[in-house]
Amino acid sequence: MIIGIEAERANLEHKTGVEHYAKQLILHLAEIDKKNQYILYLRSKPQDWFLSLPRNFKVKVMPFPIFWTQARLSLEMLVHPPDVLFIPASALPLFHPKRSLVTIHDLAWKYYPETFGAFNRWFLDWSTGFAARKAETVIAVSEATKKDLVKFYGVKAGKVEVVYHGFDASVLKDEGDNLPQGLPEDYVLYLSTLQPRKNPQGLIDAFAQMKKADPELKHKLVIVGKLGWKYGEILQKIRENSGFVIYLNHIPDAQRNAVLKKAKLMVLPSFYEGFGMTILEAFAAGVPVATGNLSSMPEVAGAAAEYFNPLDTESIKKAMLKVLKNPDLAQSLIQAGKARLARFSWEKCARETLAAITSKP
Repeated sequence: MIIGIEAERANLEHKTGVEHYAKQLILHLAEIDKKNQYILYLRSKPQDWFLSLPRNFKVKVMPFPIFWTQARLSLEMLVHPPDVLFIPASALPLFHPKRSLVTIHDLAWKYYPETFGAFNRWFLDWSTGFAARKAETVIAVSEATKKDLVKFYGVKAGKVEVVYHGFDASVLKDEGDNLPQGLPEDYVLYLSTLQPRKNPQGLIDAFAQMKKADPELKHKLVIVGKLGWKYGEILQKIRENSGFVIYLNHIPDAQRNAVLKKAKLMVLPSFYEGFGMTILEAFAAGVPVATGNLSSMPEVAGAAAEYFNPLDTESIKKAMLKVLKNPDLAQSLIQAGKARLARFSWEKCARETLAAITSKP
């Protein structure tokens, strides 16, 4: 069988969760599948790791200025279609093989449309709806996302396969000497893109309340993440609270890992997550987690996190204080998190994805 994969996302230099997913899936498919032939479609020059893949993986670079998926990849599907096309992130080309699979990671724009630009919101809605209708199989990264697909796009539940993201703890290399300058000894960490849906503004407000309630608390709030949609008001709030907030912007992975490992608590205050990969990162780093009780977060974290209502700053404050003031609780969360990690591996993700790709003739 010839399996085509849209691999441009995996080729991006600065990767967020979706891009990491695409790369890890390709790497682990290469480990477990020596039988099928793969074509990896790229828009730009491949990174070095593509060139180290096994012989049954072929890279095809197809430069094109705009609308690469809908124009150039569509043309390729018309002229040289593979037996199966797999799209790791939502946007199925207009022309595609009958046997096409698409991974849909979240439907955040349905819940928080105001946090997206108008064109981006329209395109996400259109491309997801098109993929949900036309793909033979849809892969959702959580049961929460599957339910959203059924609710908003009328997808039949039997058409959607839930395949969780994996996690490889070896990526968290010990980079203790590579910490950014000015990092405090004790801090709570926010590790995500700066955009309203991720709720850094609510976390800052809750942290301010916590510092007011307990002035002796030495902890500061360290925020790590690149700028996303509608970040202006968030940056303003960071500046207004510079006495206890340190913003590091986007930092290299080695520094990011070092900052994570040194944190006393990792907080994910997001209103909505399709999966919530930073929860697993914190588990692997041995850092306790406090997270919202909405969408997929409880599904991923299980009993290994302290939960709060992300819409309520008082709830966020209480959850943070509970962990920071209770070393036994923090340690129990750390141990539960490490045990929870066993449920998530990239090999498992790759095997379940391959099964979805090859299960139908």
